[in-house]
Amino acid sequence: MELENLKEAWTALDNRLKRNEELNESIILEMMKSKAGKIVNRFIALEMFSVTVLILMVPFCIYCLNMRKFPVWNVFMLFMAAVCFIYPFWGVYKLHGLMKFNLTKSVGNNILCMNRYNIQLEREKKVFWYFFLPVLIIFGVLIYAAAKATLPLWTFLICVFSLGGLVSYWSYKKYDKSIESVLNSLEEIRELKEE
Repeated sequence: MELENLKEAWTALDNRLKRNEELNESIILEMMKSKAGKIVNRFIALEMFSVTVLILMVPFCIYCLNMRKFPVWNVFMLFMAAVCFIYPFWGVYKLHGLMKFNLTKSVGNNILCMNRYNIQLEREKKVFWYFFLPVLIIFGVLIYAAAKATLPLWTFLICVFSLGGLVSYWSYKKYDKSIESVLNSLEEIRELKEE
């Protein structure tokens, strides 16, 4: 009699432990989904913000075209207007891929979306570091030389470019960490679903 009671108690305890384990797994799964979803939503918001700001910068660049009397300034403003006009298409393309991220769909599809976004960011970084930033520096130097800027203004220009480079490096690193965090969360979700 005591042996049967012990077996029943053991079975009840085993069932309770299984339910607790399932509950813990579902809580962990929801936490991982929530974490990944928040980061992706932040990416979407930042992309929408940058697209909007750059679209609004096009008329400003055109307005600034004839503010200075030297031609380098006008070429620079045309270059900036072109960048502000072209980049939103790239931003919308990245947004289109991010909008496919859906935690109710398969984990493999979401991993594919994040890897595609990561590749797009890597390309963007290369264009920024190897083309856009050097062109900005060249234009800055040419404009300051044409304006016959004083030493304090040259110091200011150097500080602005140094600060801009550091902020860009920091923000791209933050993007990399966030993408890695989403991919890790998705891998953990995949492992929990396979168990």
